[in-house]
Amino acid sequence: MDTKKAVWTMIICGAMTAGLLAVPEFVLDTVPTATAVEVEKVEHTDSLSLSGSITKNYRDETMSVQIYVPEKDISKVSEGQKAEITGDAFPGKSYTGFVEKIAETATKVQSGSVHQTAVEVTIKIDEPDNSLKHGYTASVKLATSEPYVMNIVPYEAVQQDSGGEYVYIFNNGKAEKKYVETGAELSSGVEIKTPISDTEHIVEIDELVENGDTVKLGGSHD
Repeated sequence: MDTKKAVWTMIICGAMTAGLLAVPEFVLDTVPTATAVEVEKVEHTDSLSLSGSITKNYRDETMSVQIYVPEKDISKVSEGQKAEITGDAFPGKSYTGFVEKIAETATKVQSGSVHQTAVEVTIKIDEPDNSLKHGYTASVKLATSEPYVMNIVPYEAVQQDSGGEYVYIFNNGKAEKKYVETGAELSSGVEIKTPISDTEHIVEIDELVENGDTVKLGGSHD
């Protein structure tokens, strides 16, 4: 490059730089980054957990657990329902059982410092052994639903406004707001009860955006 060309290049570049600096409104426009969220599939069964006392029928050597089910939950209990029995007096062991009898009337029982209406339920233990004794306290877990799969996403992926809770779906370079119903809260995240199709990809976004804003897809969030 000859001297004249070099000089003119410096002058032009300097003028361009000075022009940019002279316009305070000039700001480089950036596009927010959307990070793909991994939806965790967790098999879950709804259950009811209560405690009661073990009783022994000395005539036939059978053993049961007497529990009191609050009236708000008694509709979830039916005869023949499977149960799991555990207890502090027999650590590391668990027993199966079933709902043998549901009392025909409700009664008032004390729960902490208050009284509540409950129904007595008898849980018959399938195969009791010498680890169980009359009078022991036992914990009973009753399955109240068939197993189903929960969709779990990180807490950070769920936001809220006046319309309710929502997530952002990445769709053709846009962030689309989708209102959802949440459910169970686990250590790994929160349940999304609203169906999410395989073509809907939930994302987290690194800054505030509005529905329909352009975003760029970055990595994934496990």
